Amino acid sequence: MDNWLENKELPYHLVSACGLVHRDGLVLLILNPKRGWELPGGTVEQGERITEALKREVYEESGVICEPESLTGIYQNLAVKEGYGPLEGMKIPPIINFAFDCKYIGGEASVSDEAEDVRWVTPDEAVQMVTHPLYAKRLADIIKKGEAGVFFFFYFCNKKIVI
Repeated sequence: MDNWLENKELPYHLVSACGLVHRDGLVLLILNPKRGWELPGGTVEQGERITEALKREVYEESGVICEPESLTGIYQNLAVKEGYGPLEGMKIPPIINFAFDCKYIGGEASVSDEAEDVRWVTPDEAVQMVTHPLYAKRLADIIKKGEAGVFFFFYFCNKKIVI
């Protein structure tokens, strides 16, 4: 029997989505004050579709309207960490992140409460700018998908399975 059934404690994860938005050969990055340059994205709200959450988060963080074109990876971060900002004093549970390749639809890139800076850069510049290991891996996988035709990655327990 599963432990959570015995303990009557449901397992839980946060679900999040991020996307690499393309426009005229450039890609969109945001500057997070805590993690540095990264792909825009965030947490899926209760009852919200993952792709709708992605579009909402990209717009809230950058002012850009996008459309997800393909799912490029699913990532699981098992670390439980301390919350910060509005989540200070809370524990952030493990996170499952869905990464997407997206096309630009409209809007103007602008800073927000969550992004100190927003830039359109070349894919090569993006690889140099995104230094946080989790986000650098997602960015590399999305770019690789575009170059090599690899469509789908699973990253669970540090094992890579390509479908």
